[in-house]
Amino acid sequence: MNKVSAQNLFFPAACIHAAITAVLTVLAYQFSSEWLVAFVGLGHAHEMLFGFALALIAGYTLGQIEAHWLWILFGLWLFARIGYWLDPAGAIGQWSSPLFALALAWKIVPRFFAAKKWRNRMISPLLLAICSVPLAWLLLREMGWPIAPRQLSQSMILLLVMLMAFIGGRIIAPAVAGEMQKRGITQQARVQPRLEALILLLLPASAISALIPGASQVAGVLSIIVAIVIAIRLVRWKIWRCGDRADLIGLGIGYSWLAIGTFALGFAIFFDLATYVLLHFITVGALGTLSASVMMKSNLHQFKHLPQPKIMIVNILGLLCLATLFRVLAGAMFDSSPGLTGPNLLWLSALSWSAAYFALAVFLMTTQKTSKQPFMKHRSLTKQTSLEKASAVKATKITHASSVVTQSKRGQCHDSI
Repeated sequence: MNKVSAQNLFFPAACIHAAITAVLTVLAYQFSSEWLVAFVGLGHAHEMLFGFALALIAGYTLGQIEAHWLWILFGLWLFARIGYWLDPAGAIGQWSSPLFALALAWKIVPRFFAAKKWRNRMISPLLLAICSVPLAWLLLREMGWPIAPRQLSQSMILLLVMLMAFIGGRIIAPAVAGEMQKRGITQQARVQPRLEALILLLLPASAISALIPGASQVAGVLSIIVAIVIAIRLVRWKIWRCGDRADLIGLGIGYSWLAIGTFALGFAIFFDLATYVLLHFITVGALGTLSASVMMKSNLHQFKHLPQPKIMIVNILGLLCLATLFRVLAGAMFDSSPGLTGPNLLWLSALSWSAAYFALAVFLMTTQKTSKQPFMKHRSLTKQTSLEKASAVKATKITHASSVVTQSKRGQCHDSI
């Protein structure tokens, strides 16, 4: 079976997509051009959710997959991006993203059916729901938006919060516990199954409530409760004790943004306030920082024996933190006078985000090339060792057979034969 890692293709592609679209979005807001229509208003949400977020999900959940299927899925994703950028209102631009999302769901959703615990089995319907949003977006648009696109975006972001809270917790808990064990400290709070179960039960109810007219306050209350639960899990992990592990600190920062963003979103939904600014605590802060930390951790796992590139990790995390703060501040400022006002802060946020993801893309592609040669060497050595073992086993069998034949001729081992 010719299987390859989906991370090696989708993770760098997601980074390049994120870096390019951030700059194009700011250009679209400041300059009217038919070439930038895809990045204005709903187009920005479309590309952030269906382009960037789905590429991250594909890279993380596909794992080792047959090469031809990987290229088919990646081709669908790339075709959807180009089709939407060139003609967002056309049939190709509208149908290509749902097609990729449904093909992705077909490959990843059944993988979690075999899970024994109900908390693990919840990932299957969660991924199916997330991958179904592009199709729902298209159908609701054709019907004249009986459900407002703002509500649909909020619902999908709440589902992404659920996915990040689950996957982030499953990565942080054992990593922090392992680091603590190296220092002779026993970590008592690990996965925290009761709190995890509470998150997995409340967030789907919140996402559904966000779609029901008149139930926004229910969604707001549930989101605020989930934010508090996420914060409690984070505090109980005591990640600050791993201060010399930049990758774990990055995961902790991303989880902090997740708690802050979920609380802010729940507060805005409850009081019926504008959420387009506060959503960036989740989409830029939490999704950006957690995804970057997970991608770096996945690649650094191949080089356990080498020291971590702390300067690079800190710089990427710092740029993403600035991007989050600048973007939220920019949403609170509407004038265009000189200084740190709305348009200037938008540019600072976009450039910080793009610089972080361009650097991350270069790092991912560089480490992939570096790891190929040792892997091939290890593979050849393994193959050689396997051949040597097979030869030894074969020689042993031949020796044993000749011994049996010799003994049988002498009439000494008829019973054993």
